[in-house]
Formats: sequence, C-alpha cells, structure tokens
Amino acid sequence: MKFPEGIAAQPAALATSLGSLKLPSYEGGLIALVGIGASEYAAQGAASAWRSTGLPAVAIPASAPPLDAAVTLLISESGRSAEVLAYKPSSRTIALTNFPGSPLAAAADELILLNSGPDSPVYTTGYTATLQALGALGDHWTAAASAGVSAPASTAAASNGAGSFGSGFDWTSLPALVSAALVAPLGAASAYLDEARVVDVVASGVSVATAGEGGLLLRESGRLHTAVHETRNYLHGPMEILDQQTTCVLIGDGREVQLAYDVLEYGTKVVLITTADVEPADNLAVIKLPEASNGLARAVVEMVVVQRLGWEVAQRRGLKVDGFRHRQSDTKVS
Repeated sequence: MKFPEGIAAQPAALATSLGSLKLPSYEGGLIALVGIGASEYAAQGAASAWRSTGLPAVAIPASAPPLDAAVTLLISESGRSAEVLAYKPSSRTIALTNFPGSPLAAAADELILLNSGPDSPVYTTGYTATLQALGALGDHWTAAASAGVSAPASTAAASNGAGSFGSGFDWTSLPALVSAALVAPLGAASAYLDEARVVDVVASGVSVATAGEGGLLLRESGRLHTAVHETRNYLHGPMEILDQQTTCVLIGDGREVQLAYDVLEYGTKVVLITTADVEPADNLAVIKLPEASNGLARAVVEMVVVQRLGWEVAQRRGLKVDGFRHRQSDTKVS
C-alpha cells in the first residue's frame, strides 16, 4: 500500500480492527509495554493513559533489560522486530501484532491480533490500529480494576455498549473522528515545515506518542530534520536554539497554546495541532482537531494530521515515500 493510500484507508482499517479485537484477561500487577520505533512511541502514550486511570503501567524500550512485571505486552505491527523478539521476561507475555503467523505471535503466551489489513512502508494503518487496540485494552482492564475484580477475556462484540469497553468512550466513533481529521484545513503548515532547517515536535501526556512517532514520520516521509521534546522539558533549555529557521509543531491544548505565542516572538514559525479555539496568525498555522474524550483516541486523530503533513511536505519535495533508503539487516527477522 502506498503512503497516501494508507492515510486514506484508516477509517475503514480502524473499524475492521475494532470489530475483531479479542482482549485478554488481567489479574492485576505491574504491566510492561515493550516496543521499538513506532511501537515504542505507542507504548509511551498507552502507559501514560493507563496510569492516569489507575493501571500500573510502564513503557520499556525493547533494547532495555527485561523488567520484572506481572504481564508484558510485546508490541510489533509486523511481529518481526528483532529487538522485541529478544525481550524475554520470565512472566506472562501478550503479543500485539497484525500477523498471526509472525514469530512474535508464536513466541508469546497470548495474542491480540490487530487485523487492520495492509500497511504502507511508512506506517499508517498499523500504527493507528495499534493505538486503538491499546486504548480498548486499557479501558477493559481499567473498568475491571476499578470494580475490584479481575478483567476476563473479552471481545468487541461482548464489550459494554457498541464499543466502550467499560470506559464511557465509544471506540466505534473513532473512524468518524479520523474522517474529519482527514479533511481538516492544514493552512500554511506544510510550507512552514518545508522551509525549516529544523523542526521541533513538542507534546505532553498521552500525546508524547504523537510527538515521538510524528517526529519519526516527518523524517521518514518528508526527510525533515526533526527533534522530539516533552512540553515541560522543552521549557528547560531546548528552546534556546529557536530562530527564524526553526519550525515548532506543538500538539495539545494546555501549555502548548501559550508556548505557541512565546516562540512566535523569536521569529519561529509554529504549527499548532489542537482542539482549542485559536485563530491563525502570521507565522502561526492552527490545525483544529475534532474532540475525542479518550487520550489514545485523540492520539490517533493527531497522528492522522501529522501523516497528512508528512505527505504534503514529501509532495513539495518530489519524494515518493515508497520505502526506506537505509535498510538494516538485523532489525527484522524472516
């Protein structure tokens, strides 16, 4: 699947994936979410979202030594990431992948199958389906933990309501939110990115997943020089480099909005991705998001916007985004 096709396919892919999700049980204890690359960023967002609802969850790079957790979620869309396969905790493991016949699916104790269909070389459908699955799983486990009972194995058909999994957020509404994000006006955002010497991508909370994967995707698609920062940390020194050759992509509704106006004073161009009511201005492009009450659902919507920006920059630069120039022989197993 080509990159723009993958972007456009996401509403349908998310609906298909949600309809077939089978969620494993949870008996309590520390949860480790393990991934590499895009999957590590998804893990970071999920860990933040889950902790905010009371689940004891931490994100662990697949390259780190195994953590002694009650359950380890091994995340790899392809199921062939060598680093994730090499991560071998002594406790229960659950694989989250799009391929039932993959090495990861065979190696783990249990399986969550995305069933999101084909993906583009620069991830689109697989990444957002991973976020959705993590959101549904976190909601299912949180609802049971809040009720003081163990979460049983579940399916989408058996969830509370159409697709709420006990959380109050209806995951069946996500494809419509993504469809809205696919047509949200981008204004001058892609021009600001294309003209920049360096692009800082900044977010906080669950949206750190968008900052991380967004910075990676803009490098892979538009070959932009990006740097990724957590919002509060960005205020403690990294901003010193800002000038007229820098563009900031700020994702969020809180401190990110004030930060947008702060950095404009340095002549820095800003792309603000937000649900807040902010008017565009000179050097400030505002991309208004549809509201999503769940943090990981919002991260899906945010990422769709960043994907569109990556494709627009690629088009401006005459790039096809049809694969990687630098393939490594030791990152995927056969």
